[in-house]
Amino acid sequence: MYKSLHPVSPERHGGKAWRGFSGYLYAAGEALLPLCAVELPRAAADMPIGFIRQNDQVAPVAICALVPGQNFYIAPDGRWLGAYVPAMLRAYPFALVPGEGDQRVVCIDEDSGLLLEAPDGEGTDPFFDDQNQPAGKFAQVVDFLTHLERDRQATARLCALLDRHGLFADWPMKVDAGQGAQDVTGILRIDEAKMNQLSDEAFLELRKAGALPFIYTHLLSVNRLPVLSRLAQLQSQLQQRQPTLADAFETPLDDGLEFNFD
Repeated sequence: MYKSLHPVSPERHGGKAWRGFSGYLYAAGEALLPLCAVELPRAAADMPIGFIRQNDQVAPVAICALVPGQNFYIAPDGRWLGAYVPAMLRAYPFALVPGEGDQRVVCIDEDSGLLLEAPDGEGTDPFFDDQNQPAGKFAQVVDFLTHLERDRQATARLCALLDRHGLFADWPMKVDAGQGAQDVTGILRIDEAKMNQLSDEAFLELRKAGALPFIYTHLLSVNRLPVLSRLAQLQSQLQQRQPTLADAFETPLDDGLEFNFD
């Protein structure tokens, strides 16, 4: 999704400007999108939620397609077709990436087409004020990403606890992409049977950590898996005709992390 991330700094971006994205085509190839625990109640009502393991850490993801390189929630014209937009998409073209030590650095995708050499009128914003401090909407971006990173770390702690209790298991799924049914690998789920076999002590530990709503929200989201087939059909229809607003759903962003460029 990001092509060329560079740290935002007064030296590199002072005097330059940026504009917000007008559609979600930049994420059209993302079949899995990261989520934070705070997002799960909204996301689970709209999309299936799974988990992936990377660098021995488990994290929740919104499953937007079972075919790599596709995202059925994004229409050919860039509209989001679901009812919830994952938070990480809302701050594009910005991202918070690891820096030195425990630091995180706000970066911008300089190949996004949203970076400008100078403000060119309404809808464009500078990065910094006269004191080289984040200005206007860019200051909002920094705040948004800071809160998102805090929630990501809290989510990582929850997932580590579940992993320690052995609650993650492979999620067996199949997809037919025109060449017969194929196994989908790499996506995990919470094993409800294993959870029900936990000792009282272990279950109490999960409850005290606030993990139970996290677990049950994921389990409820499993019922949204058939939505992917419906969206795949809708994608085919949209490719053949001019889409209308009736094809899309409302997009409320009330998870406590709301940010957009309107």
